[in-house]
Amino acid sequence: MRKFLIALTLLLASLATVPATACVGKTLIIGAVETPEGRLVAQVIAILINERTGTTVKIQNFADPDAVHRELSAGDVDIAVEYPARALVRLGRAVPADPKAAYTEAKAAYLEQLNLVWLPPLGFQAPGDHGGAAAPVAQKHTLKKFPALPRLIAKTQDLLPDATLAALVKAGDPALVAREFLREKKLI
Repeated sequence: MRKFLIALTLLLASLATVPATACVGKTLIIGAVETPEGRLVAQVIAILINERTGTTVKIQNFADPDAVHRELSAGDVDIAVEYPARALVRLGRAVPADPKAAYTEAKAAYLEQLNLVWLPPLGFQAPGDHGGAAAPVAQKHTLKKFPALPRLIAKTQDLLPDATLAALVKAGDPALVAREFLREKKLI
C-alpha cells in the first residue's frame, strides 16, 4: 500500500508541473486589408492576443476586403475585421439605417450562413459609411480552439473611434504604435 501511495503522489506531482496550454503553442492567423488602417488594427489585435495569451499570431495582408472574406470563409484566416454594411451587402441583404441594427443583423446572418462569429465593435466606421462600426469576425471553431479570445477581444470594444484610429495611423510604424497604444490603455 505504501508503494502505491508513493507512486500516486509522484504521479500527481508530475501532473501539477504540466503548464497550462489554453492558447499557448497554437498559431492564429489574422487577415488584414493592405491599408494603413487595416495594418494598424491588425497589429492592435495581434499584439493584444500575443501579449495576453502567449499565442503566436501571424498577420496575413490582402489586397482588398473581398480577398480577406474569401480566406476567412475558407478557413485559412481565423480573425478579420469587417463592416456590418459591407457584410450585409455581400450576403445580398438590405442594410438597416440604424447602425446597431446593421451590426445585429450582420452578426446573425454571418453565424447562420457562414458559421462566423461577430465580436464587439471596435468603434470606427468605413469612410462615408454609417452602417455600423467595424468589428472583429472569427471562425466559430477558432473561438473553441482559443477559449480566451472572446473575452479578450471584447476589451477592444469601442477602443478605436474614428479620430483615434486616424491619429494612430499618422503616428508611424503600425506595430510600434499599436504596442504603445495598448500600453497606454493598460491592456498589455
